[in-house]
Amino acid sequence: MKTTLQVQFNNNNVETVTVEKLAKEDLKAQDVKMNTIDTLDVYYKPEEAAVYYVATLKDGTVVNNDEPLIVE
Repeated sequence: MKTTLQVQFNNNNVETVTVEKLAKEDLKAQDVKMNTIDTLDVYYKPEEAAVYYVATLKDGTVVNNDEPLIVE
């Protein structure tokens, strides 16, 4: 079974995979390798189309974004 999860707000439709992809692309741009991440918490604020994340690396380092990533 394939499941798609979408967030709908003010006539906008955003798939959660898009939100996750934005966070991962930003982490890669900061030279964080995906296999070094222990946990990744991603937050989406639909009223602002803003994505925030907090990644905890396996060595205990925490990486996050201070400026929102905007879903277009």
